[in-house]
Amino acid sequence: MTINCGEFLSNKRDAGEELLFEGAQGTSIDIDHGIYPYVTSSNPTAGGAAVGTGIAPTVVGQGEVVGIVKAYLSRVGTGPLPTELDGDDREEELADFIREKGGEFGTVTGRPRRIGWLDLPMLRHAARANGFTGIAVNHIDVLAGLDEIQVGHAYELDGEEIDTMPATTERWGDCAPVLKSFEPWDDIDWSTVAEEGYEAIPANAREYLDYISDEMDTPIYAVGVGPGREETVMLETPFDQ
Repeated sequence: MTINCGEFLSNKRDAGEELLFEGAQGTSIDIDHGIYPYVTSSNPTAGGAAVGTGIAPTVVGQGEVVGIVKAYLSRVGTGPLPTELDGDDREEELADFIREKGGEFGTVTGRPRRIGWLDLPMLRHAARANGFTGIAVNHIDVLAGLDEIQVGHAYELDGEEIDTMPATTERWGDCAPVLKSFEPWDDIDWSTVAEEGYEAIPANAREYLDYISDEMDTPIYAVGVGPGREETVMLETPFDQ
């Protein structure tokens, strides 16, 4: 079963086949570009596809890089999390609601994940570090039916507003979120939305998605509206680009 991975993949590409790589975790726990020391031991960012497989970095650079984003923030483990919903009883109830509805529990341990509003400074950092050509936004249905929707639009650090993560984890822990509010959207039949397409997504949710796309300067390729693979609204297919 042992092969020369770089040679194998390069031969497949030379034969006209397409390659798909998955960064199985996320930018914030990348050993070099994440929130050290609360990181994994490797590089799940896009550049790691070349280092980890033996293909040339030009192969990754010539391809599509799709960022997978939740409509809110979740995390397992310790470390700073500026937009975390962990303050008063109301915030904790909101976190519990999102956690239960979104199934936010560790896949191995079953441990409850920490929940927060979407953090745009983190996403801007991820977009820059990976060079996203498109994004897929999942779990838009989980936020449906809430009384309010907020986003961490920026951070306040030492009295100054900044729009991306600071250089160190310690300084990140000193950041307070600058929140932006959005009009909520109703909980609807999301399976019908998956069948009918993007325009069937509630208008307020589309405004939320447009904001994410604009702030990341990256088009939306897909929107997840449910846990099933078929509950995905496709706008662009990377392999068709």
